[in-house]
Amino acid sequence: MDEAPLRVVVIGSGVGGAAAALLLAHAGIPIVLAEKERRLGGSAAAYERDGFRIDTGSHMLCCGEDGPLGDVLRRAGQGDAIAFRQSSEPAALCFAAGARRARGAARAAAPGAGHVVVQAEPRRLAGSARALARALGLTPLEAARAARLVAHATAMRDVDLSACDDVTAEAYAARFLPRGAAAARLGGLLALPLLLPGAEASAGEALLAWRRLARAGQPRYPEGGAARVPDVFCRLARELGAAVWTGAAVRRVVVRDRRVRGVELEDGTAVPARIVISTAGLLPTVSGLVGEPHFPEAYVARARALTPQPRQVQVKIALRGRRVAAAALAGLAGGDGDGAPPVPFYCLVPTRFDPSLAPPGHELLCACAVSGATGGAAASVDGLLRALEGAVPGLLSDALFVDGSPGDRRADALAAGDALAAGTAQTPGQVGRARPAVYTPVRGLYLAGRAAGGRGAGMELEASSAMECVDRVLVDMGRDLGAPAPPALLDIAGALLGRAAASTLSWVTRPRG
Repeated sequence: MDEAPLRVVVIGSGVGGAAAALLLAHAGIPIVLAEKERRLGGSAAAYERDGFRIDTGSHMLCCGEDGPLGDVLRRAGQGDAIAFRQSSEPAALCFAAGARRARGAARAAAPGAGHVVVQAEPRRLAGSARALARALGLTPLEAARAARLVAHATAMRDVDLSACDDVTAEAYAARFLPRGAAAARLGGLLALPLLLPGAEASAGEALLAWRRLARAGQPRYPEGGAARVPDVFCRLARELGAAVWTGAAVRRVVVRDRRVRGVELEDGTAVPARIVISTAGLLPTVSGLVGEPHFPEAYVARARALTPQPRQVQVKIALRGRRVAAAALAGLAGGDGDGAPPVPFYCLVPTRFDPSLAPPGHELLCACAVSGATGGAAASVDGLLRALEGAVPGLLSDALFVDGSPGDRRADALAAGDALAAGTAQTPGQVGRARPAVYTPVRGLYLAGRAAGGRGAGMELEASSAMECVDRVLVDMGRDLGAPAPPALLDIAGALLGRAAASTLSWVTRPRG
């Protein structure tokens, strides 16, 4: 491997790795994508059971073609390669225990005792403030302050959002809601896109995710399920000449004199390369694939100090009929009087976007709950199932099967799929400028996926990271990225007016002591 050819090896075929491989192949660079599993997709893979096509991981609704996933396809000249579907049903926000019943409850089933279900789209959240305030147990004065929070967050410029990166979602809510319990519940709601408790999630990153969804309009999901995204990215990369290998686990990244020379597979195969992009995570790459002696001590210490994204508790529920009149259920379980902080949970209903993912007339639910990244709130399968049953009474009695429940033979596989999604938790001090960079001190070694670079949530975070990584690789290779097309005069004027209006609204709605 002394004279490595101009080749890039991408480790991992999740959304981040597949997107990086596609964009580099489109740039005319020889690519080898090495995936250790027999199927592509990483945490965005899928499996089939009894006519259901089921996502291995749990994925957030996305902006579709208007977000980072669409940006990847447009940069590759394939803007229409993936169809993103909308649902006729809005999302529903669920709050367990103690809140008073709200209007706008899910139509298919009334909320269970002690639960409130509020249907809401991000762009219409402010309009349903009264119902949401009742669901959160806010006083009229607190409801007015919460409305000011929503208006302030919507009006903030990107630089203002960045100023909130090192503040938790709960602490941000507390600027408007002095009562601790109210701030905790609203902060938990704000943190939902990041699948972290409000006491841990970065407010800047959470607000950015909400704002992206609001500006994109109706949330979307890939036709064919989440696995469609890396599958299409890999197919397009192959068509551009990339080699895509499955069952090809990388044993180590070969480094000499702090420069990448290639990789060695578990079967002993040597693959010379000048550049390696790892989506395995920062610490697994530094300590496992490369070896800590190849990095400066400060870099290793930083990698060890980072808080990883906590593991998800997942269940996949197949229903005999259509019971959930919502595109997704999301909310807080517990945390009302039992001394424990609320645990965020999220349940996507993929069949509301693509009915072909289940047999005719059936429903598929993909749900998860997340423990705190630094302790505190603890998620469990039983707690998640209770939250879902509370939101839609009788749900489990209609289940054909529940994958991931205790004793289920697929529980280990779902846990393994979740491990593939492990990344850097989006907490204060680990987002924005403080997020690990896509480049490393080892020349030719880069990072992509949920561990480094990018902004946003879920698959969109991975796509954003991949684009940032590819741009850095191309610049380091001396490639000219080209200047973006200059905006039209009308666009400039509109942007200036929009910024002026947003700045004024942001100032008017700022938190007051």
